[in-house]
Amino acid sequence: MECDLLVDGNDYKVIFNNEVLIRPDLVIPRIGSSATAYGTTVLRHFQEMGVPVLNNVNSILNSRDKFRCLQLLAAADIPIPVTYFSNDLHHAEKLVERKLGYPFIIKLLEGTQGEGVHLIKNELEAHEIFNRYGSSKKKILLQKFIAEFSGRDVRAFVVGDKVVAAMMRIAAQGDFRSNIHRGGRGEKIVLSEEEREMAIRAVKTLGLKMAGVDILRSKSGAMIIEVNSSPGLEGIETTTKIKIAEEIIHFIEENFR
Repeated sequence: MECDLLVDGNDYKVIFNNEVLIRPDLVIPRIGSSATAYGTTVLRHFQEMGVPVLNNVNSILNSRDKFRCLQLLAAADIPIPVTYFSNDLHHAEKLVERKLGYPFIIKLLEGTQGEGVHLIKNELEAHEIFNRYGSSKKKILLQKFIAEFSGRDVRAFVVGDKVVAAMMRIAAQGDFRSNIHRGGRGEKIVLSEEEREMAIRAVKTLGLKMAGVDILRSKSGAMIIEVNSSPGLEGIETTTKIKIAEEIIHFIEENFR
């Protein structure tokens, strides 16, 4: 956010603290959700300079827009929960009755770490939250609630074409969101072959080289709910005792020389 960008003819420069940065060998993007617009603009500037990047701008945007991400996964025949998106939510309550049922999940399109995620338990709560978001400019999606896996999800950390670490995230008491940033805890697990292959395919489908993939285990089989292009390291490294940062650097050394 403190990088200034200069275009002079066909010469691209990045300026930091009033000094032109030397051209880096490679950029590892770590762009928070609130910084998506400016962060990807800076990253695109590096790309125009010919600097290799671990995750490129288009792949980051594919993952950051939750509904776009699900569209791409579904097109690649990767299982996802039933999901609904609308510009004005005018017909949302009827859709819930026909397809989702109660309770169901509401997610902000660009939320992260469990922010903007709500469990809607009945018609009264649905009516209230549809009115709230319908009058705002924030976009949300509605998703089927997987009751049998409530308060848990699987985080698979993918680097290149392999899963380097995996954990089960378990929600804090009384919360249905399993994010560690919201007080959840992690347990090291071994993925099934189906889950491993699904996570790797999801990352490739979005054009990413490194990502955290969130998986739910439903009665009908594993499904992906989200792909995070700037996944946290601390929780999964602490849980699994795997040095994921080193895995990322090894991948870069082997593939970006």
